Amino acid sequence: MSEFGLHELNQRYVRLTDRCRSQWTFYQYLQGLFKHLFNSPCPIEIDFPSLFNEFRQLGSELGHPEPGRTDKTMTHLGVRLDTQGRNLLKVDEQIEPSLLRRFFDRLRNQDEKVLLAIIKFYLDGSHGGEDTLDKLDILFTRLAEIPRGDNGSLVRERHEIQRLVQPLLQLLPPSQASEQELEVLVHALADLKSEVLVCRTFTELAGGGALDRFRTLKRRLGETMLHPQLLPVLLETTVAIKNRFRELWEDEEAALLADTNKVRELEKQLSGHPEIATPDVREMLEVFASAQQRFDHGKQTENLRRDDALKLRMALNRILEQFDVTQFGGIFPAPIEAATAPASAGDPDPAAAAGEVPVSPFQADGLLQEYVSKILFALELVGDDRPAAETVTAKELASLRLEACEVEACRRLLDGQPPSASIGYERARLLVQAAALRIRMDEEAREIDRLHRRGSDHLAETLERGSQSLQRASEIDRRFAWLVDDALYRGDTNQLEQLYRCRFRLLRAYSGLWLIHNERGGISPF
Repeated sequence: MSEFGLHELNQRYVRLTDRCRSQWTFYQYLQGLFKHLFNSPCPIEIDFPSLFNEFRQLGSELGHPEPGRTDKTMTHLGVRLDTQGRNLLKVDEQIEPSLLRRFFDRLRNQDEKVLLAIIKFYLDGSHGGEDTLDKLDILFTRLAEIPRGDNGSLVRERHEIQRLVQPLLQLLPPSQASEQELEVLVHALADLKSEVLVCRTFTELAGGGALDRFRTLKRRLGETMLHPQLLPVLLETTVAIKNRFRELWEDEEAALLADTNKVRELEKQLSGHPEIATPDVREMLEVFASAQQRFDHGKQTENLRRDDALKLRMALNRILEQFDVTQFGGIFPAPIEAATAPASAGDPDPAAAAGEVPVSPFQADGLLQEYVSKILFALELVGDDRPAAETVTAKELASLRLEACEVEACRRLLDGQPPSASIGYERARLLVQAAALRIRMDEEAREIDRLHRRGSDHLAETLERGSQSLQRASEIDRRFAWLVDDALYRGDTNQLEQLYRCRFRLLRAYSGLWLIHNERGGISPF
């Protein structure tokens, strides 16, 4: 056989083995997706080990090939790969693009080689359908971004993207798009990118129309999106828009949670003031409940849509705008007042009889009141029918990361068990206030880091809030020291472990906030 013929056989062999590897990788991807998202086996079984053996045997024969036999073997392997590819694509038709995105979202380490192999498989098959192009868009975008530790990403340099995608795009027939058309599309992408980057809030971005126009543009592009000159620009734009969306969503998600808690508090207060619950108010609360249900379902199924988030925001704004100032003194005071045990008619409170106003055990200044209210509200949602050790793991409380003794302290104060002006009373109040401050400091540390990374104008304001928290932490730590010394002096060591745990957790939150506060330019209160 001539050298030219041998070279052709080797090239054909390389192409076949490359197709086999991409199909094998795609098959593994399908197995993982069905296992982790559907909790079921992959609906197709392919005997890749026997296929690999055939390729190994063919490879060993290439040095001294028998023309007729070698050509027949390669033709047979090509037909087998064609059949396997069609079968894999039939299974892939069951998978929506959102499921592919969700699967890769769950992967902590995304291997570049895996992405390249799956993209090759799609390009090797029929890639004209909208779903397949959406999947290619998702995979190419993953290829164009560099993940960061904070769930964000950086876009690769243009030349780096071109280096990765050019070999893949050579598998495709030449595009018919003209230079003039490509220039118009590049300018359109630049305009959309600029429009998105100037958005300051999630509502502005999600409701402004830029995201819909961007998606419509990509749909209209069809296979033109795979043009070697256009795809790198498209990927840069996609990653930039994706990052901006994520940044604004982080702010909005926290705001939605806070406003939702306010409306739930409002609902509880309205139950005690039926005269305010007009038909219009009830209708607004029903709209809110429906929007909240859709929003929660989307989060639980990892398929939250921005329209659901927008509808929830609109429902919250409509309620909070009307009840910004109510006839019964605002939104948050209710649980604080309710926490005070009412005195019975037969046993009047001595302080009240003396003309003094009794102080709620949960009364706190403006620095901690919001966080004390969060704890009380979460406890009310959970109920008191479970031991404190189980309560702290409930989904309503898990994000607050409370100690069991802190839950017990809240419950005892709510029940009015520790007599006021007693050591037990002061210890319980300290545990609640320390927990509230710890939650606040952890939240501020994360917010300072996030605002610094974004170069936000609100960083100075958050640093000032952090200074106040650091100062309060020092005061609460001194109270812990006093209670520990008192317990040691009296020989009451039963509570020492709880005091130490809560004190050290407060100090850990304090240290974390102080370090990032100092690093980002905050002024120490000491």
